[in-house]
Amino acid sequence: MSIGAFARLCRLTVKAVRHYAAEGLLEPAHVDPSSGYRYYTVEQVPAATTIALLRRLDVPIPVVREVLEAPDDAAVAKVLADQRERWAAELARREQTLRALDGLLASPDRVRYDVAVADQPAQQLAGVRGTVRAAELDADIGALCGRVLAAGVGREPLTAVYPLDLAEEMDVLVGVPRTAPGLEDEQVLPGGQWATTLHVGPYEVLPRAYAALLEQVRVQGHQAVGPIVETYLTDPSTARPEELVTRLGVLVA
Repeated sequence: MSIGAFARLCRLTVKAVRHYAAEGLLEPAHVDPSSGYRYYTVEQVPAATTIALLRRLDVPIPVVREVLEAPDDAAVAKVLADQRERWAAELARREQTLRALDGLLASPDRVRYDVAVADQPAQQLAGVRGTVRAAELDADIGALCGRVLAAGVGREPLTAVYPLDLAEEMDVLVGVPRTAPGLEDEQVLPGGQWATTLHVGPYEVLPRAYAALLEQVRVQGHQAVGPIVETYLTDPSTARPEELVTRLGVLVA
């Protein structure tokens, strides 16, 4: 049947069917070599419906391909179970962010941040360096922290070193203030005056602490020159979000 008839049968748009073909998910059964017209068969309807349902759930294209190429029902069940786990984790993250936002809107001035400026000596960090996306900051930093912990540094506080200004993609090092086997990336934090403050609460509302830190730097007549560091003083795998303690620091002039 023609692509139009096939799309109508599947309750899809022709554009969607063409897109699935371009992604290699639903190739036409036949393409007329002279006209380029695409033809599909009724046997392809279940595959088209499966693709459409999965995409409506925002299942990534590679995972859709896994489902279509799965050798048996058990393999399909495993892929879908992995997706359920991903959705559950994403829902929990969104609920946590909403709770943090509720607290911020209900009492925006409740939390005060004490900012101190003091001289600190240069410090060398050993850790893991990687590209971090601003849109996936928590996930990417969490992955780097996991790689550092996998090197056997125990549960000591980890420090992440950021550029002063966020970018869509950034080079970030997560490490510990010492040398350690398996941690080949290094970075020296320059000595000088550092402004620091403590944040207690979820990582999602760290921007509030940053605002307080950088505003106090300005009020005290300093200029932030970077880098910025976050030191995670509590273990997020055991502490509740409201119990997380993060020390923020920025080099100032």
